[in-house]
Amino acid sequence: MTEIDSTGAFDFDAAVDRLGTDSIKWSGLEAGALAMHLADMDLRTAPVVIDALRDRVEHGVFGYGQATAAFTEAIEGWLKQRRGWPIEPEWMVTTSGVMPAIAHLLRAWLEPGDSVVVQTPRFEPIPEVVTANGFRVVEHALQLVDGRYEMDIASFEELARRDDVRAFVLCSPHNPSGRVWSSTELEALAAVCDAHDLLVISDEVHADIVFPWARFTTYGRVAANARHAVVFGPSKGFNLAGLRLAITVVPDARLRAALGAELHRVNEDFGIPVMGAAAVAAAYGEGGPWLDALTHYLHGNIDELTAGLAGVDGVGVVRPDASFLVWLDVRAVGVSDVELTGRLAANGVIVEPGSSFGPAGEGFLRVNIGTPRSNVASAVARMIDTFAHR
Repeated sequence: MTEIDSTGAFDFDAAVDRLGTDSIKWSGLEAGALAMHLADMDLRTAPVVIDALRDRVEHGVFGYGQATAAFTEAIEGWLKQRRGWPIEPEWMVTTSGVMPAIAHLLRAWLEPGDSVVVQTPRFEPIPEVVTANGFRVVEHALQLVDGRYEMDIASFEELARRDDVRAFVLCSPHNPSGRVWSSTELEALAAVCDAHDLLVISDEVHADIVFPWARFTTYGRVAANARHAVVFGPSKGFNLAGLRLAITVVPDARLRAALGAELHRVNEDFGIPVMGAAAVAAAYGEGGPWLDALTHYLHGNIDELTAGLAGVDGVGVVRPDASFLVWLDVRAVGVSDVELTGRLAANGVIVEPGSSFGPAGEGFLRVNIGTPRSNVASAVARMIDTFAHR
């Protein structure tokens, strides 16, 4: 199967059969069903990444690995060029994923029973990792205004001034809505967090795919408080989640030392995965043109979904600024999101009910459009049919 079509462009329309490949997303589905739920894409990664992995496989030795100059320089260059954020190489810490990094940071800095602010609707693994490690979740509700989520900074500050609140996990861009926070919003947020001495962990794993109408600002550029960490990696933008490698940037030496001690406690500070490192170096070193083409293609997929559902009563599209996930407002349909998800599944479209993102997500659906456009078109047709028979 080719990754490049006859015109020399990247071929994102090429169908990729993921059945029988140990995919969690596609496992157990009936023939003909479309998996549009779990947040990985059905598109082959960048050719430069495949080539780098192929070279590493052909070498044939997979012993303990360490970060190379190519690995470090690729990440530094990506952050400087794509996010306008120059960093020092010693600020970088690797982990097996974004969620493990969040867990380690919380354990490194907080005391048992401390509270952590999480914004809702929420990516459920975030509050789960908070409570699973002995901390308490404090929810801050985002406001949906004219089809776009906004932060209420005043109500956030009310939570931040509480004595028990010690940290805040920011989802930027926001999952599930795809909202890219403006620099003005982030600066206001950072001022509150600095004033109340909160540890800020910015989950920026969806920041590689940003559409032309939005401008992404990394929290690292607005934070004055040393106690912050930015966690990211190519797992979403380059579809590399299965390689299990994320990067955490920690400018403050004291916080970085605490994180290092926590990683040492669980023996996670020796070496990095050689396949993941090869993929990261290739993606962030040479994958820019492919990512730009992918972003353009996904923009078309969003348009396909939006245009197809435009005439369906009671269904609204919360247009994302980033990523390959689309948040649908189905509160006016008259059927619960859980029941509606079941009806869609019976019609061969697997999506996620909004209630799986907490009570603030009830009445919504999350749809993954990171798939060939033919799948999006087929899913839209099935969705229209399902809504028509409600």
